[in-house]
Amino acid sequence: MSFRENTIKIVATLGPASSSKEMLEKLIDAGVDVFRLNFSHGTHDEKRELVKRIREVNDQIAILADIQGPKIRVGKFKGDQVYNLNLGQEVKVYEKEIEGDETQFSVPLTGFLKSMKKGDVFFINDGIIKIQVKKKEKDYFIGEVLAGGIISNRKGVNIPRGELKQRVPTEKDIKDLELIADLDTEYCAISFVSGGDDVLHVKKILENYGNSDIKLISKIERPVALDNFDQILDVSDGIMVARGDLGVEISPDQVPIWQKKMILKCNIEGKPVIVATQMLESMVNAPIPTRAEANDVFNAVIDGADALMLSAETAVGNFPLKTVSFMNKIAFAANENMPKRIPDEYDSDRLTHTQTLGHAIHALAEEMEELNFRGKILVISRRGYGVRMIAKFRPHLPIIAITPFKRTVRELNLIWAVQPVHIENINFFNLDAESIIEQSVKYAVEIKALDENEHVIILLVSRKFQRRGNLIGLYYVGEIINQED
Repeated sequence: MSFRENTIKIVATLGPASSSKEMLEKLIDAGVDVFRLNFSHGTHDEKRELVKRIREVNDQIAILADIQGPKIRVGKFKGDQVYNLNLGQEVKVYEKEIEGDETQFSVPLTGFLKSMKKGDVFFINDGIIKIQVKKKEKDYFIGEVLAGGIISNRKGVNIPRGELKQRVPTEKDIKDLELIADLDTEYCAISFVSGGDDVLHVKKILENYGNSDIKLISKIERPVALDNFDQILDVSDGIMVARGDLGVEISPDQVPIWQKKMILKCNIEGKPVIVATQMLESMVNAPIPTRAEANDVFNAVIDGADALMLSAETAVGNFPLKTVSFMNKIAFAANENMPKRIPDEYDSDRLTHTQTLGHAIHALAEEMEELNFRGKILVISRRGYGVRMIAKFRPHLPIIAITPFKRTVRELNLIWAVQPVHIENINFFNLDAESIIEQSVKYAVEIKALDENEHVIILLVSRKFQRRGNLIGLYYVGEIINQED
C-alpha cells in the first residue's frame, strides 16, 4: 500500500462526472478522503453499484451517505414554462395544487398556508426570490415580491421561521436508510435536522435495520438547528455546516459568524466538522477558482474545519480533478499558516481524562519543535477515540493512527491531519505493549509512514489496563526497529 499524507480532509460528491472506476482512482490520488453519495438523486441499484465500485477501487476510503430530508417545492407552471417575478409585484400563493404563472402559483404542502403569518417571508430557487406575506385569505395569501427572479416547475422553497413541522426523516429517507444500513457506509448525513430527537430517530431506524455502527453527521441548515445546536452536537458523531440552505434561511452576513461558532464547539468536543456548499463553485465551469473562493477555503481551514466538501464541483463539474487539486493546495497553504492552539482553550468539561492525553502529546510535540527534532505522532488505537482527542488540539506534527480495524481506518479519514493505517496479522488483544509498539513502528517504516531517522511520539491504549491503560512515550524510530530480539 502507499502512504497518503493529507492534513485537511476532502469530501467529494459523486455524480455523472466522477463515478467511473477510472475517475474514482484519480480522485483518490488527487487527495479525496471521503466519497459522498447524494440520495436526492439516483436509484438504489445505482447506489449499490457505486459502493461496490468504491470498495473495489480502494477499500479504505470512507463513504458518506447523505439522505435528502424534507424538500419543499413550488408546484407546476402552465405549459412547463419559465416565468419571471418582478420586484414589488403581488402574487397569490396557494396550498392546493394549481397551474402557476407570473401572478399565482402553489406550494403544495399540507399545513403550508396555516403556518405562514402576515409579515413572514419565504424564499424560492436557492434564495433568489424573496416573498413576504401581506394578506391572508381562505385558500391563499397575497405576497409581495421583495426580490425578483426566475420561477419554474418544482423550484425549492425555504421557510426560515414558519411553524411548519417538517418530518425528519421522511418516508423516502426511511427507505433509503434501509439501504444505507445494508451498504454499511461509515457515515450518514441527516438533512434539515431541527433538534437532537431527529438524530436519535435516525439512529434508532438504523439500529432497527440491524446497523448500529454508522456514524451520524447532522447537517445544520435551518435557524431552529442553530437554536438547538448544543443538543444536536451532543447526540451527533459530527456536524456539517451546510451553508446552502442555511445561507438562505438566515442573513448571509451571519453565516460566517455561525460557521466559526459551530466549528469551535465541534473542535472542543473532538467531533469532526465539515464545511460544505459553494467552496469552489465557479470550478463547475472554470479551470481555476475565484480569489474569493480561495479565501473561503483558506479561512475554513483556519477556522478549524476537519474537512471541506465539494458538491456540484465533482458531481457534475467539468474539472473535478483540478478542483480537488486546488482545494488541497489552498488548504495546505492555510495549514502552514495556522496559528498555534492553546490547549486549555479547547477543553471540554466532559472529556477530562482523554483530554489529558491530548495535552501531554501537544506538549511533547512543542518540546520536539524546540529541540529541532523531526518526527510524527503515532497513535495505536482500536476505535479512534483517542486519535480524535489528539487531533482536536491541532498539534503541528502529522498524526499516524494504526489500527487493526478497517472500519476505524475509514472513519478516521474524516479527521483533521490523521493518516490512518490498517495493520493486519497482529493480535492487539494478546501481545504485550512492547511487542505491539515494535510491530506497529516497523510496519509504519515499511510503508514509509515513518522514517528510521526521526523521532516519534507514541500513544498506546492497552485493553489490559482498562480505562487508564494509556502508554505515552517519545522514541527514536531507529532504536525501535533495530533493537535485537
